[in-house]
Amino acid sequence: MKVVLASGNAGKLRELAELLAPSGLAVLPQAAFGIDTPPETGVTFRDNALLKARHAARLTGLPALADDSGIEVDALQGRPGVFSARYAGEGASDEANVRKLLAELAGVPEQARGARYQCVIALVRSGDDPNPLLATGRWEGRITLAPRGTGGFGYDPIFQPLGSARTAAQLTPAEKNAASHRGQALRELAARSRELLAAGPAAEGPQVPRRGQLFVLAAPSGAGKTSLVRALLERRPALRLSISHTTRPQRATETDGREYHFVSVEQFERMVAEGRFLEHAQVFGNYYGTAREPVERQLAAGTDIVLEIDWQGARQVRAALPECHTIFVLPPSREALEQRLRGRATDSAAVIERRLHEAVGDMAHWSEFDDVVVNDDFERAVDDLVRIVTGRAEGLAAYRPELTALLARLLA
Repeated sequence: MKVVLASGNAGKLRELAELLAPSGLAVLPQAAFGIDTPPETGVTFRDNALLKARHAARLTGLPALADDSGIEVDALQGRPGVFSARYAGEGASDEANVRKLLAELAGVPEQARGARYQCVIALVRSGDDPNPLLATGRWEGRITLAPRGTGGFGYDPIFQPLGSARTAAQLTPAEKNAASHRGQALRELAARSRELLAAGPAAEGPQVPRRGQLFVLAAPSGAGKTSLVRALLERRPALRLSISHTTRPQRATETDGREYHFVSVEQFERMVAEGRFLEHAQVFGNYYGTAREPVERQLAAGTDIVLEIDWQGARQVRAALPECHTIFVLPPSREALEQRLRGRATDSAAVIERRLHEAVGDMAHWSEFDDVVVNDDFERAVDDLVRIVTGRAEGLAAYRPELTALLARLLA
């Protein structure tokens, strides 16, 4: 089955061809058709991947896939991001990009050099395919003080994966493919692509249901995520809320099966032992978990789902379903967070103090999410969520510069 790769990067072509070979997909470089890569004008990896894939599909009449990937550095507020390939300027070499990144990190200690590779791969059957397949991957690590190794490409010589003593450039191709952001995304793509392509050109209409999108929304306690989700569901009635299980006592205003499925500790632990949770965690002395079966069933039927959760659960869901879209909600200030918690009148003073203390730790995980919404003006925050679930999330990426000052105040 022939698929055009919308890229002129030789290293990327080798990786993609090797990873996709078991799926039966023959990857043809767009250069074989005399096609150049269009300007990457998108503001997210997803935007650029779709832009390149649609461009190649229109000009060849064949299915096309494209990836957009890059490295995000915590100390640089997420830069280079979508500009990774041209960080030192248009047409810059890998060596030039690496030199610039190391120069910007001069003096930053090793413990503050956290970074991650991100990848989004888009597969389209035609230039105007209304239901493209999107797969994602994320590889956590840190930036080393100096380059090490000669393998790979891009920033691999200075990217040391979490838990490894070697850089990505010192890994064998097999080791890199097993762990990398691109490997993660491609394994997901390979698992789903044959069914999509077998449906034929997009103009004929898909013969299999569109897989739904899972949106995972997290926030510190008191940031207003429950009210935001409720308003989002009113605006987007086709969106479904995933109902979690909990051992927390049921409040007077809550109904079993609406806010939560309320279960005993014994029931919860039995479900854990049976492997029935997509994620579970203990928060403030209570267990919370998302049952796997109903989520998988609804996604397979083409239903979009929103999951309201904490950052621990979001991390587990992302590991189990890397194609999910993650959103973190921040309060506009610590004072606003405290005011909202006290205004609930549902928790004791001791619980409120504990929640305020732990909120800072929760907010420190904002960088693990795709998008960040600030709940300063409620209606604007709801509008931002609607933009995200309808695929118009431009300007809401977690690493946007305008969040720097707010995050400094919240995490101080």
